[in-house]
Amino acid sequence: MEDRCRVLMEALDTLDDVFYVYDADGQLLYWNARLNELFDKTDAELEGMAPTEFFVAADRPDVEAALADIFESGWTIVEARAETTEGPVTFELSGQLITDEDGTVLGFSGTGRDVTERLEREWHLERQNDRLTEFADLLAHDLRTPLAVASGHLELAAEASPSEHVEAAKAGLDRLEAIIEDIRTATREGTLATDEVTVDLAAVAQAAWSHVETDGAVLEPPAPILVDADEERLLRLFENVFANAVTHGPVSDERVTVRVEATAEGFAVEDDGRGIDPEDREWVFDPGASLVADGTGFGLYIVRAIAEAHGWAVSVTDGERGGARFEFDLDADTTGQ
Repeated sequence: MEDRCRVLMEALDTLDDVFYVYDADGQLLYWNARLNELFDKTDAELEGMAPTEFFVAADRPDVEAALADIFESGWTIVEARAETTEGPVTFELSGQLITDEDGTVLGFSGTGRDVTERLEREWHLERQNDRLTEFADLLAHDLRTPLAVASGHLELAAEASPSEHVEAAKAGLDRLEAIIEDIRTATREGTLATDEVTVDLAAVAQAAWSHVETDGAVLEPPAPILVDADEERLLRLFENVFANAVTHGPVSDERVTVRVEATAEGFAVEDDGRGIDPEDREWVFDPGASLVADGTGFGLYIVRAIAEAHGWAVSVTDGERGGARFEFDLDADTTGQ
């Protein structure tokens, strides 16, 4: 038994996390060597210390409240900062009540994990998201003025000389306004609201193809596929997938052929172009990601945002004809992403 205890203590001393045991009075009873290292204290100095003594004054009330939680509910998790031999560290502290068979409280045990880097990453990500939101707002503001000017001139042109070309230009400006609003919504809420009805996916895809500069590319007429979706959002999704195929897909001067087909999970969009390298597939849906120098990097990000707004998952793989294949799983659970 003594050998087992020694092995256990030696194993705890190998942990990067701090391990501790406090008695029922809140005095330090046992700890691993990591605590000695971080606070440069001997065993004699550590013995009997209170939990709050390790942390900066501003965080001690939170630690005291966490201690009360342990004795009231049996467990706790709290974050607190400390000055250590390795510099300022933020710890994620856990506590689990220890009782005997009769329910008598003996104390509590737990671990202290260094989460400083994780919190810094989260802070930087939050800052990036804030900047993205600011950028979207500025973009919307700066674009709407020339859009209003262009719309006004088109109205005058339509009055002076009605033309289907003028109407097409007006429709294009209306779609640009909708796109601006979608980007603002996506950056503010992380997703896009949907108003779903039963639509023919094939018809929406063909309408989207007419909005894209195809540069000689061909869309194979898809068979009817009924899905529950927001038609306007689905139109945007197809426009961006098609634009990606036309822009990034061609090999030399060969024209790209695109097809839309039903799958067991939902549907797929596939082209016979150059495809997307496996090492690039993890980040092509990230905002700002682009495989070409003059790309904006938001096309496939918007595709994923629209898919997830519907509760769908999207992934990219190899097409049967060597190009890129975007697969949409309509039954995926994306709530935890």
